[in-house]
Amino acid sequence: MFRSASTFLDMEFGSSSARSQWELGTKRRRGDSVDSIRRLRWLQEAAHIIRRVHERRVLVADIATRNFLLDENLSLQMCDFTESVIVSNDEGMTSFVSEDYISVKFDIARFGSMIYEVMSGSRCEFYVVPEIEADLDDDPESKTFKTWPTAEKLPNTNNVFLGDIIGRCWAENGFLTMREVCHALDNADQRPAALKASGDTENANINWRRLLRLASPVATTIILAIVVVPRLRFPWRAIPSVLRSSGH
Repeated sequence: MFRSASTFLDMEFGSSSARSQWELGTKRRRGDSVDSIRRLRWLQEAAHIIRRVHERRVLVADIATRNFLLDENLSLQMCDFTESVIVSNDEGMTSFVSEDYISVKFDIARFGSMIYEVMSGSRCEFYVVPEIEADLDDDPESKTFKTWPTAEKLPNTNNVFLGDIIGRCWAENGFLTMREVCHALDNADQRPAALKASGDTENANINWRRLLRLASPVATTIILAIVVVPRLRFPWRAIPSVLRSSGH
């Protein structure tokens, strides 16, 4: 089971499907955590899985990290369709809303919450239920709103890697299809500055420290050769002068 802070992805190993836990929060502090690029790859896979499910006219509803399994090749598999909804052929897929208010946009918002959890280690799921009298937003991890929430009612994602994509998943007029989400995620790894800002700079700093450690002995040798050695009076330095004087 992979975990980033409180975030996890279940992992199956071997034919016995025995599960092992990888505490990404702990491993990150030890310096061997799963990096942002690997997590981005998982999210890209997850987005395409959901897109294919939607193409078969099925709404997932329960989109969460707990429902994505990693096989022995670290490839994702999706499980648990107990809350899913099949949309009939005479309904418009993007405009359909079930009796429980499940829709394509709801799935996209839940996937945005999954991205947020994987990348930040914090959870924030929300539901939109017009029947309630007032917003139920006391719980920071699960909120229910009477109308679609504005950005001010949701966590700030400015400092979270993929924060712009999370925001567009959450926004009512943001992404409207999983194909749009897939396109955004597939192009996210073409932004090296964002990847570096998300934690790769730590590796870069380690590399620089290593280079400095390697460079220090070399620099010391050069300084000795240029400055110190010429000033030393070794016995053999006197031999040429002795030979010249003896020749006279």
